[in-house]
Amino acid sequence: MEKAENFILKLDRNTQVISVLSRHAEVWNKVSKFQTAVDGLTSNQEKLVELQALLNKDITAIEKAKNERRKELEDRTMTLVRIMQVFAHDKKKRKLQRKLYHLTYEYVENCLDLELVEISKEIWLIANKFGGYALTFVSKVKAALDPDNVKATNKFEKEFGLNPDMIKNLEEAILNFIKAMIPYNEEMAEKEKVAIKMKEFNKKTKKLLANKIDRFVLMFENENPGFYKEYHELREDHYYKHVKETINQETDFQDLLLDENVMVEAKPIQKPKNHQKINSETN
Repeated sequence: MEKAENFILKLDRNTQVISVLSRHAEVWNKVSKFQTAVDGLTSNQEKLVELQALLNKDITAIEKAKNERRKELEDRTMTLVRIMQVFAHDKKKRKLQRKLYHLTYEYVENCLDLELVEISKEIWLIANKFGGYALTFVSKVKAALDPDNVKATNKFEKEFGLNPDMIKNLEEAILNFIKAMIPYNEEMAEKEKVAIKMKEFNKKTKKLLANKIDRFVLMFENENPGFYKEYHELREDHYYKHVKETINQETDFQDLLLDENVMVEAKPIQKPKNHQKINSETN
């Protein structure tokens, strides 16, 4: 979707157009199709303003909580990554080295939220596997029955600095981040839905202005020049010039402009003299 500041400018321009039309309602309100078009414009604008308010809903607190939990998870993940990278290098574990070599702090900081969860979970599994730590009751029983495993665990902690608390802290950080991420994602999903609706209403509004209201106003160019001039000056940087150039090419133009009960005649625009001269010469 387009930038928010550009959209706000469009909302403001729509408001100005509606204001001009409202001030000159006595000029056009007898043409029912013109009235219908203006009602549609007003309705669209009200919906766009309502959607804009929803899009601007403040989710700062939710976003801050998610970002804080993410930073915590990044830090705890990278603590274990560095330990496991040293371990893989010292023990010449090539497969593990290839799995870990690309995990830098910059990489982790720039990955997507769900990707960070997957990376952290993978690191948790790797650290638990090679550290030999027992994090479940069944594993604790097995470890108690296997003294050699306990010795290996103590040795790993002494050599590389990895301890059970680090793995437990990473587990907690993963769960805390997921809990903070879900409400943030829900809010962002709602904002995305609102943005899509805004885009649809904005497109309808642009078409309504260019294909109908701009054309209706042309009917009053000679009959009510003040209204025409004010509207034209407000809309000239949009579609107005294009409408004026192609107006006679619209096969259903009369049906669009004319009300079933009220006929409004627009005075023909005089052709330039040089144009007449050319026509006479060609004849």
